[in-house]
This record gives sequence, C-alpha cells and structure tokens, in this order.
Amino acid sequence: MTRARNLADFNTTNIDPSSLDDTGTIPSALLAGVGETNTPAFSVQGLSSISQTVQSGYWQPVTFQVELKDTDSAFDTTQSKFTVPSGKAGLYSFQYSTQNAQKAASNRYYQIALYKNGALQNGTIVRQNPTTTGTYDVYLNGSASLDLAVGDFVQVYFSQNTGGNVTIEDDNKKFSGFRVT
Repeated sequence: MTRARNLADFNTTNIDPSSLDDTGTIPSALLAGVGETNTPAFSVQGLSSISQTVQSGYWQPVTFQVELKDTDSAFDTTQSKFTVPSGKAGLYSFQYSTQNAQKAASNRYYQIALYKNGALQNGTIVRQNPTTTGTYDVYLNGSASLDLAVGDFVQVYFSQNTGGNVTIEDDNKKFSGFRVT
C-alpha cells in the first residue's frame, strides 16, 4: 500500500494549506496512520474435501486448512491457531464464521466462540426454537477485538447440544484477523 503524500492523494478537507511546503507535499507528522498496512494479517478457511465432525456437549477447535493470506507466517494450519509474532503486540480485530452441513431441529443450540490462550473470550449462540415444522440451516458468525501480547494465540471453537454429531461445512468455515494498532 502506498502512502498519500500529496493533496491530490486523499481528501484534504481538514488540512491547513499553510502546513504544506512549497512543493505541496504534506509533512509526515500530518500523515500519522495514513496508509497503514495493518500487519500481521491472515485469512483462512476450511478445505471442501475434508469434513469436521463436532460431538454434542463439547467445545472443539474449528480446523482451517487453507491459508488465503498470512503476511507474517503467524497462522499455523496444523493447530488452526494464530500466534502473535515477535514485535507485533497490540489491538487485533478478528472475524469468524461457520455453517452446519445438516439442518437444525427445534430446541437445539449451536455456538461459535473465539478463544485466547485456551480461554473463552467472545462468543455467539444460536438457539433453534422454530414455531413451525421443518428444519433450518445454521449459520454462525462473530467478531471481536482483543489486546494481544507477543506469543498469545487465538482459535475458533464450536459447540452444539443436538445429542449427536454435527458436521461443519468445511468450505464455509472462515477465520481472519489483523493488527489494528
């Protein structure tokens, strides 16, 4: 990403023209935060040829086999976790989602959550209590911002209470994140 360096490069509504030098270049002090690269950044998903089964009543890590982006090689697909690399502590933003392969019946819950260093941080729960007959697809998604130190790791977990196994659609499992500051 290229940083804006001239007035023509971005909206200048709040720039005082007297702060420009004789070439029209904006001083670096006025550009703090403009054009940040927000790294590390990663985006991963499941592999459509590999299914993941989640047992009823247990929190299980969601597996991600395909890296779409991993700027700092900080996502480990063998353990499906992001680890903050050296020198990259800060505030991070994460997004995550899943979809069940089978339909949901009444009075069942399905949960997806973000875990930091093995402990629950943020979660979403969906309870199915349909008032009509039929079954329904279950899509779960969440987002969170977390302050992370070097070596902290983050994973997505899934839980359900159907009394049997649930299969997560692997090509609909997504997890991404980036450092904000």
